[in-house]
Amino acid sequence: MSALAVGAVATLGSSSGGSSIYGSAASPVFASSPSGSGAITPAALATARQITNIASSRLLPPEPRVVRSQRAAPPPPEPLATSAVSATSRFSSGLIAAPVILSALGIPEIELNAYRAAELVMMAETPRCGLPWHLLAGIGRIESGHAGGGRTDSIGTTLTPILGPLLDGRVAGNMVIRDTDGGAMDGDSVHDRAVGPMQFIPSTWAKYASDGNADGVADPNNVFDSSLAAGRYLCSGGIDLSDPHQEAAAVLRYNNSAAYVSDVITWSNAYKRGEIPTPGQLAGSTPRPPSQLADTAGDESDPADDLDTTPTPESPAPDMPLPVPADPRLPGIPGLPQLPCLIFCPPPEPAPSSPGLGAPAPAPVPSAPR
Repeated sequence: MSALAVGAVATLGSSSGGSSIYGSAASPVFASSPSGSGAITPAALATARQITNIASSRLLPPEPRVVRSQRAAPPPPEPLATSAVSATSRFSSGLIAAPVILSALGIPEIELNAYRAAELVMMAETPRCGLPWHLLAGIGRIESGHAGGGRTDSIGTTLTPILGPLLDGRVAGNMVIRDTDGGAMDGDSVHDRAVGPMQFIPSTWAKYASDGNADGVADPNNVFDSSLAAGRYLCSGGIDLSDPHQEAAAVLRYNNSAAYVSDVITWSNAYKRGEIPTPGQLAGSTPRPPSQLADTAGDESDPADDLDTTPTPESPAPDMPLPVPADPRLPGIPGLPQLPCLIFCPPPEPAPSSPGLGAPAPAPVPSAPR
């Protein structure tokens, strides 16, 4: 028997008569024989064999682990085949219309944001100019009805191009402007035409093209881009739009029409006050033909020298439908029903008395003369 096995269960003890090996105090395993020879009993030997077998035994090897693979998602189904969209379809541009939310002034929210964004940019670029957002709104109202009532996608690009008539001189009062862009902007390679919500002709846009929504593209069909370009055009030449005289001159440079200038400024002042002008306040200029836009892209002279007095209306305005302003308490949200009172409610109003309780009877309606 090995010393390891004996040492695991036995302790060495000594006595006055000599040395002997004893088991533990709780259950003795080894005991000396009566003859004092120190022989190991059969019970102790069997226990030692069990300990030796345990010490020399080998553990079973672990079972190999099953390699598990990650469960992959099934591939997406193939898109259904669709028919080709015609060029005349309203969806042919691939743009998705953004919901039109009217502000309290009847201006679509996305157009109003474009006007205000241009005001902030010009405030940093040309603070002396003093471009107000409501002047851009007045121009946008006359030029395109605020992009056709807000028919844009979510980034402000019109769903369909807004194009003016060809500048070929066929319309009375229109100038003849030969093509300057090869038809890239206006789709015509012979004559130019005004493009976009603020109605820029290609030669003017080439000078004042702007990226108002920071998407990396200067697009005249985008309300943010065209509003910023219009602001830069109005502020060119060191003009001060806080001066009514220079403001009128700048708008006259945008469109050489006294009625146009009067209507733009009327709309601008009404928007500034949070109102909508009445038909009697307007000079009667309809959204002008874009072909009347003056081609003065390179003119950097002071526009105040071109006008001596602020234009006055040329003729009374005909009746025209005007947008009904929304409730100023909830701009852009339709009227909501009044919520019922739940806490600290006032007493209900008394019910109206019936005519039978002494109330005066309604006056008789006179008959029509015969």
